[in-house]
Amino acid sequence: MTVKYSMRFKIYTLIDITKTDAHRSDIPKRMNQQANFNTLYNVIGLRTNPTDFIIDVKKDSVNDFKFGSSYKGKHNIWECEFFVEADQSIDVNTMIEDFHLVPIIKGLDETIKIDKGLFFSSKDEAKCNIIFERIDK
Repeated sequence: MTVKYSMRFKIYTLIDITKTDAHRSDIPKRMNQQANFNTLYNVIGLRTNPTDFIIDVKKDSVNDFKFGSSYKGKHNIWECEFFVEADQSIDVNTMIEDFHLVPIIKGLDETIKIDKGLFFSSKDEAKCNIIFERIDK
């Protein structure tokens, strides 16, 4: 049986969400990276069943994105693409609300200065470190 995915999204973040599949006995940094990915997955999973995550990281200028005004120059940007089956089960505005002020583990491979270990969505114009986009329109 083939599953038809009805919605596709991308998340861009300055927070290390590397999916390492690390477990308790692994290197602490890899476990913390996986913990941040798990946080991302679980926040989305409160409303829908996300699947088929593709995560990439690149060093790029934050000027090409709508991150907070306190970030300048080139930084590590994680790009996360995923699918959901249930049409209209989640949208960009819902994710902006859901992710704002969700705790993360900092001090991994981020290149930004992080005062507080939190996701800041576009509700915080200066500190926004996560951006959402629907890409199947």
